[in-house]
Amino acid sequence: MRMVKLFPLLFILVFIPAYTFSSSLEFMQISLVDGDVQIRTEDTEEWAPASINMPLRDGDRIWVPEGGKLELRLRDGTYLRLDEGSALEVLTLDKDSFQFYLTEGHAYANFSGQRGSFLQMDTPVSSIRVYERSIFKVDLSEDGLNQISVLKGSTDVESRSGKTTVKSGYTLTLEDETYAELSPLGPPDDWETWNMERDRRLAERRPPPSYLPEEIYAYSGDLETY
Repeated sequence: MRMVKLFPLLFILVFIPAYTFSSSLEFMQISLVDGDVQIRTEDTEEWAPASINMPLRDGDRIWVPEGGKLELRLRDGTYLRLDEGSALEVLTLDKDSFQFYLTEGHAYANFSGQRGSFLQMDTPVSSIRVYERSIFKVDLSEDGLNQISVLKGSTDVESRSGKTTVKSGYTLTLEDETYAELSPLGPPDDWETWNMERDRRLAERRPPPSYLPEEIYAYSGDLETY
């Protein structure tokens, strides 16, 4: 019985430091992979298959092929997901700031909104920033149409047309760097519905135990079975 009680403590002291603090794992890692998702790192400059718990760094590029999906988990509890046909570059990962460049496809962000942090996502015609708890998605079509839809909270979007605050329940449509239109949010598509269900399952996880360091709160769900 004594050894059973000691195991959780030994697991935290021995396994967690290697799991969390190696490389940039404390900033962002892959938490879900569906399909032959590819990652190109600056170190190797070669494309390689993505894998669960793989840490990502500044300059890494992601490609999600047809039929694929990817979920990224950030240190602060933010989740960023990509649908099939999406390409994303990691610009900057820092303690309180996360910056990405979506060149094509579809992205969904559930931003935790911790104090002092922000998330920025750039596209070919816009720059999107969030500072408070928000959920939004970005859809880029092949004909150059950009749509930023806010499901919760608000985002600040800058483009050639100026700066627009998009609040919950609205979609901002941008085209050709000159056209901008704000309209009510449409009905959810399959991509949005899948994300909402994924958010619901993650929200049902138990809160982090009080004995865990703050740096690994976002990974507490993975440790519950131990």
